[in-house]
Amino acid sequence: MKASQDLPGGIKHYFSAPNRRKTMIWGGLGVVLLLSLGGSLLAPDSEDMAIPTMKVKKGPITIKINTSGELRAQDQVVISAVTDKQILWLRPEGSWVEENDTLIVFESEKYILSRGEAESGVMMAKADLVRAQSDIEAMQAKEEAAKKNLETLPELVQKGFIQQSEYEEAQLTYLELKSKVRSLRASLQAAEANVARAERGLDQQERKLRQGVVLAPRAGLVVYAMAGDIESQKKISLGMIPFEGQDLMYLPDISSMMVDTEISEVDLAKVTRNKPVEIRLDAYPDAVFKGEVTYIADLARRKISRITGRPTGAKVFDVTIKVLDDDRRLKPGLTATLDIIVDRYGEVLAIPLEAIFLDDQDQTIAFVKNGGDIEIRRVTIVESNDRVAVVKEGLRESEEVLLGRPASL
Repeated sequence: MKASQDLPGGIKHYFSAPNRRKTMIWGGLGVVLLLSLGGSLLAPDSEDMAIPTMKVKKGPITIKINTSGELRAQDQVVISAVTDKQILWLRPEGSWVEENDTLIVFESEKYILSRGEAESGVMMAKADLVRAQSDIEAMQAKEEAAKKNLETLPELVQKGFIQQSEYEEAQLTYLELKSKVRSLRASLQAAEANVARAERGLDQQERKLRQGVVLAPRAGLVVYAMAGDIESQKKISLGMIPFEGQDLMYLPDISSMMVDTEISEVDLAKVTRNKPVEIRLDAYPDAVFKGEVTYIADLARRKISRITGRPTGAKVFDVTIKVLDDDRRLKPGLTATLDIIVDRYGEVLAIPLEAIFLDDQDQTIAFVKNGGDIEIRRVTIVESNDRVAVVKEGLRESEEVLLGRPASL
């Protein structure tokens, strides 16, 4: 190993993070240690001899990258508010619904009143239309009678039975009736338009009233949406008045679940698509679900602090995990602990990062307890993560290594 920049990512990360968690998982045999042969001896004092040690063992090792994330559905239906009405009833979150089951009931009293007013408006408009139709029919009858009467008068004038002035008066009466029919026909058209307008208003009020009950467009699991700004977010609840277009519920397809997570830039080279993943849920700690890596972001981003909610100096890459199991226990929003399987080794020697140190030349070393002495050994690391390192050479099985740096160094 030439220099610290050649160290595996996990070891570099370990030495740059003094407050990191110091645990490891080693398949079947517990923690295993190992280092290379040869090195200098150190005469220890009593304090050095009190440093915890561990015997080097050989066994199967799984290199994992541990991270966490939150379950989400790959596909889901969004239920949004269409009006600004108060919520009176909600289907309990986490319940399973079938298509056309009731999801949300809104306050609708004012819409019932508005519908009543719209119905009255339709009735009045239709009554006006009936009167207009009756008026024009009566006037058309008079017009037709006047026309027929006028057609007989020229002959009577010619025979001297009536005066010319009577004929002219009949002509004037017919023209007046004809004008009234035209006027009533315009009134009839206006009455018909009023009926159509009133019916549209009624349809609108009935549609608003129907929107007071939201039905499930398909079967699914009920998940409440969050409301409010980042600092005061909470789930939707009874009594709230959502704005139009606001997300209220989700009906996820739980047959296809995903987990969104992130990995450190030092682990990027170890993770590729289709890498297997072990998924554990905080809600079901004894269950292990299978998954695989399906997406790795091309660009890094700043890690967001869970405490402050602001970007930190660390760089991470977004990763998406597809859950391969179909299980009703897999619900959106559940916290998941993820172990991305980087490599599996059969029979190898490995040591926790607590047993690895750097000398003044930035070479990896370990302190081996040799009788009453402590031997400094250089070790060659094959691969590591944030908990354990696989050692190629430098240690032998059953040797005892220190889990701390001697105080005399």
